[in-house]
Amino acid sequence: MADVLLWTFVILGFYVILIAYWVGAVGLAPDLVERSCERFGNSPWKSFFIGLGMGVPLIVIGLLIANGGAPVIKIFGILIVLLVFLLGLCGSAGLCLRIGKGLVHPLDEAQPWLRVKRGGIVLGLMIVFPILGWVFVLPVAILTGIGAAFLSLRDSKKVSDE
Repeated sequence: MADVLLWTFVILGFYVILIAYWVGAVGLAPDLVERSCERFGNSPWKSFFIGLGMGVPLIVIGLLIANGGAPVIKIFGILIVLLVFLLGLCGSAGLCLRIGKGLVHPLDEAQPWLRVKRGGIVLGLMIVFPILGWVFVLPVAILTGIGAAFLSLRDSKKVSDE
């Protein structure tokens, strides 16, 4: 019974933390999340392949750095991996917003973050599903989020330069 409760609360904690990061992202960087949402609508495959091309090498480099050398260097490697994952979470908040826009509610105009929460609940439930969610949905959401966030940041630089 203790093992069942342990895994139940680990999974629930993971689920709640994911949703908290997505809602936090929309609270801290609403423009980035909105642009990422547009990216998911316009070019999801481009976002995925850019995220795959950027995210995987950065994570591998970070893990290689984290596995050798002095403790300061190891911390730097771990930081690289965590920042890439954080970028993926911020970008995947755009996917939550995209899902949430399809789940219309009357309070959306007054509280736009509710769209991200509703979409995050749906995406989080898809991720929590054993095997398919862990092996397919989570990596695809994070990698596509990395690509969408990168493209959104690039687009915001173009707009600010003009």
